[in-house]
Amino acid sequence: MMRKMMIGALVILVMLTVNLCAGMAESGTIPSIRETIQTETEVQPFSFRGGIQWNMDMEQVRLLENSPMEERKSTEWSIMINSEPVTVSRFSADLVFMFYQNQLKMITYEFQSGTTTLNFQYLLGALSSVYGNSTKTEGAVIKGMMDRIYPDRYRGDWIREGHMWTAKDGTHVFLYYFSTNAYAILYTSPELTVQSGGGYDVNGL
Repeated sequence: MMRKMMIGALVILVMLTVNLCAGMAESGTIPSIRETIQTETEVQPFSFRGGIQWNMDMEQVRLLENSPMEERKSTEWSIMINSEPVTVSRFSADLVFMFYQNQLKMITYEFQSGTTTLNFQYLLGALSSVYGNSTKTEGAVIKGMMDRIYPDRYRGDWIREGHMWTAKDGTHVFLYYFSTNAYAILYTSPELTVQSGGGYDVNGL
């Protein structure tokens, strides 16, 4: 008889504990299983050097970028370019921030080197280690994007060996040659989606 009473008391205690935890989860005291799963699977937004993120304005980028910058402006596009080359991995590059209506939409590192093949392959491997295997992309896609900022800055027939990756948040990353002795890494906002056959859909930009 005593044993049955003890077992009954334990069952009641377990049920009370379960109900209490469920009540705490509902009231926000402890996270529910669903909230925990959502937190673990939440995609972090793309963050560039110094914590720079998409859609920041020029002033916000200027405050986070320690290197001296030069600015160029057009009707809708604004550009910030480092006055001196910056260090990228073991190389030096020109860093360019590109804005549409004062919101950051594209960033590029442009490299100048006489040993482009080895350096290009090194960066290809480095980017693949972060974003996985690349997909080939047409030069027309890259030129179409750049023409929005620097019309005819890139000669279409010089853009070659284009590689593209897509980060979890939708940011596109490109690696390509844009001259006989120059190559670049280009980052584009998720709002700029790649279209087949070249060009971009700017999704209302």
